[in-house]
Amino acid sequence: MALRLYRLTDNLRVATAAARGVARSGLVRPTSPKATLQLTGGVLRWGTSPAVGFSLGSARHSDATAVVDVDDPSRPYVSFVDIDHRCDTLALSLLDRGIGPGSHVGLLGRNSRAFLETITAVSRTGADLVYLNTSSSAEAIATIALEQGISLMIRDEEFADRIPSHVPTISTDDPSGVALLASLPRKGRLPAVAHHGKHIILTSGTTSGKSRGAGRSSVPLDAAAAVLDAFPVKMRGTTLIAAPLFHSWGWMHHRLATLLDATEIVMRRSDPQRILELIDTHQVDTLVTVPVILRRLVQLPRHIRRRYDLSSLRCVAVSGSALPGDLAIEFMDTFGDILYNLYGSTEAAFATCAAPDDLRADPGTAGKPLAGVHIEVLDLRGRRVPTGVDGRIFVGSRTTFDGYTDGTDRERTRGLVFTGDIGRLDEDGRLTIIGRADDMVITGGENVHPTEVEEVLRRNTDVADVAVVGVPDPVYGSSLVAHVVPVAGITPHADILLAWSRDRLGPNHRPRQIIFHDELPRNPTGKVLKRVLVGDPSTELDDDEDQAD
Repeated sequence: MALRLYRLTDNLRVATAAARGVARSGLVRPTSPKATLQLTGGVLRWGTSPAVGFSLGSARHSDATAVVDVDDPSRPYVSFVDIDHRCDTLALSLLDRGIGPGSHVGLLGRNSRAFLETITAVSRTGADLVYLNTSSSAEAIATIALEQGISLMIRDEEFADRIPSHVPTISTDDPSGVALLASLPRKGRLPAVAHHGKHIILTSGTTSGKSRGAGRSSVPLDAAAAVLDAFPVKMRGTTLIAAPLFHSWGWMHHRLATLLDATEIVMRRSDPQRILELIDTHQVDTLVTVPVILRRLVQLPRHIRRRYDLSSLRCVAVSGSALPGDLAIEFMDTFGDILYNLYGSTEAAFATCAAPDDLRADPGTAGKPLAGVHIEVLDLRGRRVPTGVDGRIFVGSRTTFDGYTDGTDRERTRGLVFTGDIGRLDEDGRLTIIGRADDMVITGGENVHPTEVEEVLRRNTDVADVAVVGVPDPVYGSSLVAHVVPVAGITPHADILLAWSRDRLGPNHRPRQIIFHDELPRNPTGKVLKRVLVGDPSTELDDDEDQAD
């Protein structure tokens, strides 16, 4: 009885948030009978899978601009009706090549119109689509192609030499590739496909270096609409996606944009000044990006930022890696209270959102659970920990993943999936992320999470960026090493920074080594690749070896 009541209450919360999000975004508006018929046909045919793609916009706003590809000088603008037609034609071409239900297609490329067309077209064939990270090596791609059973790779030209020779390829940016296949004369009508293929996004593998495929097919409409309640997005807005589309963060916002008939602006590389220029030129109202790009935006000289009119911008949505509290405040002080920080994982989907008010109250927070999301912080025995106490974060919702493609699964308990992170809930229900569970360092018999040390080191005015890792230590089991990017123009001194940290950190939280870098190794979503940092030989050692009380 109690469980039934909980589910009823949860469904009511999701429905209320969905209604609120739909009303605020203007998603439901009167349409002509013809448009209504087209809309109904698209939803009945494709459901809520990415196959529905641009068909909604084609029905409601056929001649409006769907995509602006700023790196395609030959055809930067394309309308909803044109891109929907191109997706159908590309899907037919793929079906002619034997791609269909049961097939696995790889997609390796930077953000572009061709990337967006491929998402929709492959989905319309019923095949599974595997999204590959652009930073993957040839060896990693060969492993993924074998494990995922990829029979066709659609890729940018710059990645051609990374593809195994036995895998057929289609180019996204060569005139004979996607561009040609999407513009061929239509040969009949695209057949209805009862099977909706999965969209397989690879986990980042930042700790182990090994990625695993996490599959999803469709998203419940009420859950998708509830996400709209977290952001001030509007129907027919303009969204600049400055986050990788192969990652769940960029991918989700593409899905939201097609739901709202928004104009999507895509760019291959996220240059900070160019982002401001595009916001000004296209009157962008929503910027989707990652924390490392926020850092570069606030570091732009004031006279450069003032060149651009950013008054149209009302939402900067950030995720993909941890958002440091100092950066959240600096960004809002510079650009206004328009920052929204989302937390989630490839497996658990999106779980919480911190709105500007949340970030002002607690800059380090990941925010409160989205409607329909249940969060529990548990100890190693699966028991709930008290408010304010660190534990392992478990998330439950209707948008969690279907399991890994190798047949394994993430740790689950009571219908909740482990995100892999350590965190705590406060009295207001806001979640704070301490860091990855597998980043925890045991030094001097004490559990120390590097994030806590990094937050202190960032307060030093000579530190532009920092990452802390643990390395083996014969006395303490492990010791901490701080990898530091100094502020431009500063001559770094390890002994000075080590002395500064000793005044502010407890014995087991102090780094014993400082390594200076021009920049830290990061993946395309901005996560520091700590496995690359471990074992770096260019170290400077702290003479103070008294780590334990």
